[in-house]
Amino acid sequence: MRRARHLALLTLLALLVLPACLPGIITRLRNVHGQTWAARFDVAVGPTGGPTVRFPVDLTLTFRQTGADVAADASLEYDSPLLRLQVDGLIALTGRLGFDDRLDLESRSGLLTFEGRFVRNRLIGTVAIAGVAPVGNVAFVRVR
Repeated sequence: MRRARHLALLTLLALLVLPACLPGIITRLRNVHGQTWAARFDVAVGPTGGPTVRFPVDLTLTFRQTGADVAADASLEYDSPLLRLQVDGLIALTGRLGFDDRLDLESRSGLLTFEGRFVRNRLIGTVAIAGVAPVGNVAFVRVR
């Protein structure tokens, strides 16, 4: 009798712990592993209160996920008739995905940070490049 109760307790414990270890099994934890999300937005640069120049930027994030821990490789691109800047795979971000679909990412160097949340089929938040040019309401969409 005691052995059967012990086995039942271990089975119940395994049923509670196993879903917490595998992404996607917990219904409230979004699975982004292997997905790529992209956004295009303008970064305004200039002195405070003075004229600003808007730079269109393309940012792509490719995710790796283990439970709530998320890592992303970022590709940043600026393309204009005068200047082309492309940074592919050099920016590695790490962070956490919350049960409320909140995602916070930052690079170790501080070059790029993201704070936002998933809203239906979009990822909306604030991107900061080098900590000096935060851009709010950036909307990412899944591209693959």
